[in-house]
Amino acid sequence: MSARVASGWATRVVTVGAVLLVAAVAAVVSYAHMREVAERAGEGWRALLLPLSVDGLVVAGSMVLLTRRRAGLPGGRLAWCALLGGVGASLAANVAAAEPTATARVVASWPALAFAVAFELLLQQRRVPVVEPAGEDPPAGDPVVDGPGGVDEPAAPASATAVEPAVEIDPVAARIAELVGAAHAQGRPVGRRTVARELGVTEYRAGQLLARTNHNGDGRHAR
Repeated sequence: MSARVASGWATRVVTVGAVLLVAAVAAVVSYAHMREVAERAGEGWRALLLPLSVDGLVVAGSMVLLTRRRAGLPGGRLAWCALLGGVGASLAANVAAAEPTATARVVASWPALAFAVAFELLLQQRRVPVVEPAGEDPPAGDPVVDGPGGVDEPAAPASATAVEPAVEIDPVAARIAELVGAAHAQGRPVGRRTVARELGVTEYRAGQLLARTNHNGDGRHAR
């Protein structure tokens, strides 16, 4: 396990432990205050159960938010309403059960507020920011180069920039190939006399040219 992974794991453990501790304190304090408020309202033995409904709502909303955040999904309106509604009910009960002084009400409301803030910090820690991977090469089919203005621009295709070497064409060989091809199309061979007349050379030279053409595979030589 690398030092970075170990550090992140330790941070998560400490954060979860702190949130659980704050939640336990808030649950104990709010349970006592909500039971007292329920007894004042004349609920009798039911005052023992009402705080559990509020704390249960907070736990349910918290678990849904954590599960959806772990899956990379938004928390959802209903889960947030359940969590904030439970915290709000606990806060109201704590304030109602406190002595009618500003200090007493602040002290009584603190556990519920601390739990709400601690739980939000836990959710923020579980957020995984989407970061573009650094140092990756551009896609193979879309290379980029620095343009003249400093902005990356697509590189021109190789076929557009590469200059192929010029191929020299021998006009004499091309003409002989035409003559051979025309004669072959008519089903007759081409002779030295015809080549000599077309090119203006001697028949001996015409025979040499025909022999070279046949050697290169451009046609047939007939006597």
